[in-house]
Formats: sequence, C-alpha cells, structure tokens
Amino acid sequence: MKNTLKSLLALTLSAVLLSACGTSDKSKDTGSDKEENVLTIGTEATYPPFSYRDKKTNDITGYDVDVAKEVAKRLDMEPKFVATEWKNMFTSLDSKRFDLVANQVTVTDERKQKYVFSTPYTVSGGQIIVNKDNTDIKGIEDLKGKVVGTTQGSNYAAEAEKAGAKTKFYKGIAQVLTDLDVNRVDAAMNDQLFILTELKKTDYNVKPVGEPFNKNEMAFAFRKDDKELVDKVNKALEEMKEDGTLTKISEKYFGEDVSE
Repeated sequence: MKNTLKSLLALTLSAVLLSACGTSDKSKDTGSDKEENVLTIGTEATYPPFSYRDKKTNDITGYDVDVAKEVAKRLDMEPKFVATEWKNMFTSLDSKRFDLVANQVTVTDERKQKYVFSTPYTVSGGQIIVNKDNTDIKGIEDLKGKVVGTTQGSNYAAEAEKAGAKTKFYKGIAQVLTDLDVNRVDAAMNDQLFILTELKKTDYNVKPVGEPFNKNEMAFAFRKDDKELVDKVNKALEEMKEDGTLTKISEKYFGEDVSE
C-alpha cells in the first residue's frame, strides 16, 4: 500500500512539474515572438520635417518616421518610436534601447568605425544660419573665431570646429535658433532641407547665408552586430526605391525627390 501511494505521489508530482515547465516555456516563447515583431526606432521627435510631433495628435511623424514606418511594414514588424535627445542617441543604440536610429544620421568615416548604416535615403548638404542683422558672416569661411550653436554629437559641431569656430551645445535646433535670434551665438549650421522647408515657417530673426557645403548622405544607423536586420532593411529600401514609394514620401515633405 505504501509503495502504491508513493508511486501515485511520484506520478502526480511529475505531472505538476511537467505542466509548470510547459507553461513557463510557452510564456517565454510568446514574449520572444512579440519582441521579434517590434522594430524599435530611436528618433529626436524635435527636428521637423524629419522627426517631430504632430501638434494635434502629439504622434511622432516626419520624413524619417514615414520612411521607417514603411520599412517596418515591409518587414512585417510593428514600428515603435523612442523619443531621444540627440546627445544620447548613439549611447542608447549601444545599450540596445532601440534597434536603429532614424534621424537624418549623416554617414561619416568616424561613425562607420563603430556602426553600420543602411542604404542612404536622403542626400543633402549643410548651410550656415545667422541673425538677419549679421553682415559679417557670409559663408563657412567666415566662422573662424565665432561661436556656433549646435546639438551635442552633431556632425555640424565638427564642421564648425574645423572652420575655426567655437561651439555651444543645445538640446535641439529650437533652442539654437532662440539664442541666435537674440545674438547669444554668432551662427548655426543645419541641413539645407530643414532650412528650405521649416526655417521659413518660423518667426526667428535669422537667415541662411552662403552656398551649401559638404554634400552628405543620411541613413539608418545600426549596431555592427545587427547585419541580418541591416540586410532586411536594405532590401525594403531597395523595393521602396524601385516602386516609387520613397520618392512619394520625399515629395510629400519636400516637393521633390531628395533620396538620391
């Protein structure tokens, strides 16, 4: 009798353990699948027309955001945007806070040493911005000894220093323009496309000067160990170029194709 009871107890205990293990594995698999279907994307959400919040809905939108959404759709993934200050963008990418950066990231040799980039989806150049009352600065060659406002980690900071200027760092372009408006800095630098589309919509007492410089290519940035994801994104971007989707998104924001 005792042996029979022991046998029944052992069988019952085994069944409970197997059931628990099965439940645990199933829960783990479900969570993993969910994560695999989400594409997390780092972006500033303060940089129109590339990445900004809709004033009515507060949703993050913009050129880069629309391109990233379409890529995610073609990968059969759900896009999740993580608003991040530019100065923290790459450290957040390093710490796997998100899978990629979609924020007009300029492809540079220095960045390629640590990160891998998608096929470029924007081609543009930088331009100088000064206060409307400024007559001393007519181009990048006049920045020596001047103070240029920029965001920390921006490639424009390097360009300003290369031109002999001092740099003053800000949280975002709005803060830069606010100080430039009252001459707390001598100049700023920004993307030509931003200047063409957004600067003219503001009331800042500023103006662009000089010719565009340093033609740049902008792309999504990834950690170097995410080659498989990069390949999938590049395939999606290639399809978007071939079927005209990328051109359509570009024309929506700029009135022309800025993708090549």
